Amino acid sequence: MTEVRFKGVDGLRLAGDRFAPEGRAEPSEEGPSVVFLHGGGQTRHSWGGTARQVAARGLTGYTLDARGHGDSDWAPDGDYRLVRFAGDVQAVIDRLGERPVLVGASLGGLTSILLTGERSPGVARAVVLVDIVPDMEPAGAERIRAFMAERANEGFA
Repeated sequence: MTEVRFKGVDGLRLAGDRFAPEGRAEPSEEGPSVVFLHGGGQTRHSWGGTARQVAARGLTGYTLDARGHGDSDWAPDGDYRLVRFAGDVQAVIDRLGERPVLVGASLGGLTSILLTGERSPGVARAVVLVDIVPDMEPAGAERIRAFMAERANEGFA
């Protein structure tokens, strides 16, 4: 694993980790990279084990801290709209120079949906959604809201 840095929208610094297949210093030529996007209140480290497994299978995995999360910069203008998260991911993909597979959980999944479904169709080879769906059921959304609210003060282990 190697720490990497990217520039997001308006030059915002984004922190990440790169998990390369053993013996390779450059991204895999055998398949696409996989970019992992965490949920709200989480960090790139939530995807570390999965990214290691991807690298063990010959692909390059990237885990990213979203703006305002982990080691990435806070937005100086306080702009945390979904469109900004999507713009940051677009900037990362532009730097990678290839169409990766996006794997997004919750906030990362919403970011992937907006980026690939509206802002830049075709930017990813595939999208994998975890804990989020394109058409949300109100009861499911309420369960997630309640889960987040009951842990708002104590945080998440």
